[in-house]
Amino acid sequence: MTTPRDFFEIIVKPSYQACLSDPLTEWKAKAAASNADTMAERTFVYWDGRDQTQIAGAASARQYRNHIRGICPDFGLDLDNGSKRTLAGVMQAVMAMWESQLASMAL
Repeated sequence: MTTPRDFFEIIVKPSYQACLSDPLTEWKAKAAASNADTMAERTFVYWDGRDQTQIAGAASARQYRNHIRGICPDFGLDLDNGSKRTLAGVMQAVMAMWESQLASMAL
């Protein structure tokens, strides 16, 4: 399995950059948001059983996602539910949160 940093650099970041370069294409925006969400699952699976401190002691991917939402309320925000936030603004916050999380991990 690739490291969380590898997944971020190979999958998450390019889809975010594609979304930024073509912000009116809905599938690119949804792919970027989906990949950022998948990052939580990948990060949990990578660290589970190796070093629980890297995932805030979470016992499940759901617990880890809840922890991430505590750090970045935009993570998991439902933009189709009347939110006044734009996807670009939300994704910018989520990407910055992942950069910060990865910088603090012992990778």
